[in-house]
Amino acid sequence: MWYKELRTHFIIFSFRVTLKMRAAISLLVLLFSMCGAQTRSTQTEVQTESQSQSQLDVSAELKELRDMVVELRVTLRYTQDELKVMEVENSVVLQRLVASETKVEILERENAAQEAELTAVKTRLAASEAEVEQVKKDTAAQHTDLTTMKTEVMNLTKENAALETRLAATETDVEELKMDSAAHEQELAALKTRLAASETGIDDLKAELTAVKTRLAATETEVDNLEKLTEKSKVAFSVGLTDSGYIESGSNDLNLVFSKIINNVGKAYSSTTGFFTAPVRGVYYFRFTVMDYLFSHYMGIQMYKNGQQLMLLNEYDSDGQNSYLSSGLTLQLEVGDEINLRIPAGSRLYDNVNNHTTFSGFLLFPL
Repeated sequence: MWYKELRTHFIIFSFRVTLKMRAAISLLVLLFSMCGAQTRSTQTEVQTESQSQSQLDVSAELKELRDMVVELRVTLRYTQDELKVMEVENSVVLQRLVASETKVEILERENAAQEAELTAVKTRLAASEAEVEQVKKDTAAQHTDLTTMKTEVMNLTKENAALETRLAATETDVEELKMDSAAHEQELAALKTRLAASETGIDDLKAELTAVKTRLAATETEVDNLEKLTEKSKVAFSVGLTDSGYIESGSNDLNLVFSKIINNVGKAYSSTTGFFTAPVRGVYYFRFTVMDYLFSHYMGIQMYKNGQQLMLLNEYDSDGQNSYLSSGLTLQLEVGDEINLRIPAGSRLYDNVNNHTTFSGFLLFPL
């Protein structure tokens, strides 16, 4: 990687700088040592050889050494300047190295994330490969189906050719039918005109039919009402008193209950109470006949309407023969009006299986 290469160059550069500094320092130490040694050697030689060499030679050597020291100082100063420059460059390189290391850490993190993602991709790849294998199997099956379908397509192509032949014949028939259809359309237009006129007539007939239906409904309602009224208007009864013989009233009037039903159309008469109750408003006719064997007895009969006496008949005889009383009334009654017969107090009647004593009534006409 590039950051590793940069770090290697930085280490080599630092090593070279260190070597140069060590070499310069060693050279200076060596020069100073040589100067000291030369000075000491010169003094010794002067002392031991009795000033065998002249002062001029020593001065020349010292000058040469001074020149060398000056040159070394210049070289040292130049080296120090290079060191400063190198330190600046080293600082810049160090900053770049720190930035590079930071980038390296970031890249390592990204590399870890990429490795995790790569692992997931590998897993998905394995699943995809399994799916590919399944798809291959499915493709093989589809290939078999495709072969079958190709065979079917060939058969269908043959059938299609036959159908096209039939279609050509059918198109010819269609053209003929179109020509017939044009003639039929003309006939249809004429029929539509006639139909429009017929529909107008039908609308008129419908209106008349609606009016007839309305009148018919009203008539049916009236007929229903008349039928109901006619059904209620069928009122007639005839009843006998008893099969037991004598019936006496005693000291009070006695309500007669005619218990033998001869006829009771409309059920208006009650054999329990002896009362006739008018089922409809109308005009009614009532008639009665009573009988007794009179032998010093009274025979009497009363007719009541709603508790009010309408008629009283009586007779006294002592011969012991059959005696009869008969009468009748035409009455206008309202719905619910009641008619009944009574024996006056002290009277007696007789009846047996021969129905000597009877009570009858019927509706003449409703109102």
